[in-house]
Amino acid sequence: MSYSPQIKGDLVRRLYQLKQKEKRPMTRLVNEAVTEYLEKKEKEDGKERFIRNDS
Repeated sequence: MSYSPQIKGDLVRRLYQLKQKEKRPMTRLVNEAVTEYLEKKEKEDGKERFIRNDS
């Protein structure tokens, strides 16, 4: 799968600032945020996670 969604410039700047503060890669921050969001939404919808890939 090669889908590359565009992230709004403002969000990229905020992520970069957080990356500097946390000293962690932006990709890790994004993966954690998206995972947390999806788990919350799936719980609200009464659905379980289909796939979990920790890579």
